[in-house]
Amino acid sequence: MSALKLRWLAAGLLVACLAGANAWAAKPFCGDGKCSGGETPASCPADCGEPPPPDVCGDGTCGPTESFESCPADCEEPPPAACNFDGVCNDGEDCQGCPDCPGKVDGKPKNRYCCGLDTCDPGVCGANACDPVPVCGNGLLEYSEECDDGNLEAGDGCDAFCAIEESSEPVPLNQFNIGDSIGEGEAADGTIGEAHHETVWSTGYAGGDVVYSLNERFETADPAAYAENNSLRDAAVNQAVSGAVMANFAAQAQAVASHMGSVPPGTAGMVSILLGNNDVCAPTVAGMTDPAIFEQQYRDGLDVLAAAPFSDSVQLLISGVPAIYWLWEAKRSDFWCRVFAWPFVPCENLLDGPADDCASTASREDPDNVYPGDGANCQRRKAFHARIRDEFNPILSEVLSEYQDQGMLLNAEYVDVLDVRFGSQHVNGGDCFHPSSAGHALMAEEQWCRSRWGQADPACSP
Repeated sequence: MSALKLRWLAAGLLVACLAGANAWAAKPFCGDGKCSGGETPASCPADCGEPPPPDVCGDGTCGPTESFESCPADCEEPPPAACNFDGVCNDGEDCQGCPDCPGKVDGKPKNRYCCGLDTCDPGVCGANACDPVPVCGNGLLEYSEECDDGNLEAGDGCDAFCAIEESSEPVPLNQFNIGDSIGEGEAADGTIGEAHHETVWSTGYAGGDVVYSLNERFETADPAAYAENNSLRDAAVNQAVSGAVMANFAAQAQAVASHMGSVPPGTAGMVSILLGNNDVCAPTVAGMTDPAIFEQQYRDGLDVLAAAPFSDSVQLLISGVPAIYWLWEAKRSDFWCRVFAWPFVPCENLLDGPADDCASTASREDPDNVYPGDGANCQRRKAFHARIRDEFNPILSEVLSEYQDQGMLLNAEYVDVLDVRFGSQHVNGGDCFHPSSAGHALMAEEQWCRSRWGQADPACSP
C-alpha cells in the first residue's frame, strides 16, 4: 500500500473516531437500566420489570394468550367474519359494517347512534331493542327493525328486511297556475306594469334567470314524464291575471279545468294557487274583502275544481298569503319607493305614512306584537299583518281541510309561507311592491321545500 493511501486511511479513521465515537458505544446489557436490545420481562426483569403472571383459564380475564377457542370461560365469542345481510341485526354485527343494523354515524354528535354489538338502547334502536332475535314480518317493531308491517312485501313502505323504504312523491305530469299579478311575474325586472310569465315562481320557464321554478324542478325530477311549460304552452298553463282577487278564483279554475280536459286521461297534473293579496291590499284595514265573502268565493273556486272529471287525480298547491308587511320594511328607506312609487300602489293600509313610527327597532322587527309607544302608522301596519295571519290564511287552510274531511280534493295541500321574510333584493325597484326575480326565486324555493315534493330533497334540509 502506498504511503499516500496509508495517510488517507489514517485520516479517515481519525475522523470516524472523533465524529462517531458514540456510535461505537457498548451493546445494551441486562442491568444497564434500559429495556432494550431484545430484552423482555422474562429475560431481564431488572430492566424490563417482573414478567406478567401466566394466563389462567377461569380467572375471569381474557389474557393475551387466551381466546374463545382456548378458554370460552374467560373470552367472548368473536363477531362473525362478515355481515350475513339477512335483515336481522345478529349478535356481533353492528351498524358500522352491516346494513342489517340501524344507525347514524355522521352528522351532529347528538344525533349519532349505532345499534349492534349487542347494544340494547330502546330509545334509538327500536321499541323492543332488547328482544334477542327479531322476526321481520310479525307485525312487531323489534330490535334493529325500522318498521314491521306484518308482511315481507316490498313497495309498501316497509321492505322484506323491515327497513323503511325510501319514497319520493311522483311529479305531476302537467302544472297550471291560478293567481294575480304575482302569478304574472309583474315588474319582476323592475319595469312597472310589465308581465314576465317566464320568471314566475310556479310555472316560470326561463332557463337563464335566477328562478328555479316549480316547473323547472319538476322537469329536472322526471324529464321523461313531465310536460314542461314553455313559451308555446304558457297561454294555457298560466291563467293568472293581474289585479285578480278571490272573486276571480272560480273563473280561473274553470279555465284551468277546460285546458286540463284536453290533456290525456290521468295526466291532469297539478294547479298552483296564490290568491288573496289584492283582497288584503285595500285603501284601509276595514276595506279588506269581508272574510265571510272571501270564504264563499274561495269555496266557489274549490267547487269548480272538485266537480271537474279529473278531481280525484289533480293535485292542488294552495299557498297562504305571504307576509306583505316585510316589503314595507325592505323598501322604507328607499327615496324612490316612498315618494314616487308607493303613492300609486293600491295597498294604502300598508304603505301610507311610510316613515317608521314604531317605538323601537325591536318593535319594527316584530309585526306580530304592538309595543307601547308604537305610532298610528306602525299600529295600522301590524293590524294589517294580523288580519292576514288570524283571518284570511286560516280560511285558506281550514276550508281545505273541511273539503278533505268530506272526501274531496284529497290530493290538495295548503302551504303556509307567512314566516318567509322578504329583503330589499326580493322586491323590485320599479313599483317597489311586486317580487323581483330574486323574490320569485325565494318563493319557488320556499314553496317547493314546504310541499310534499320537497320533503325528500336534500337541498331543503336545514
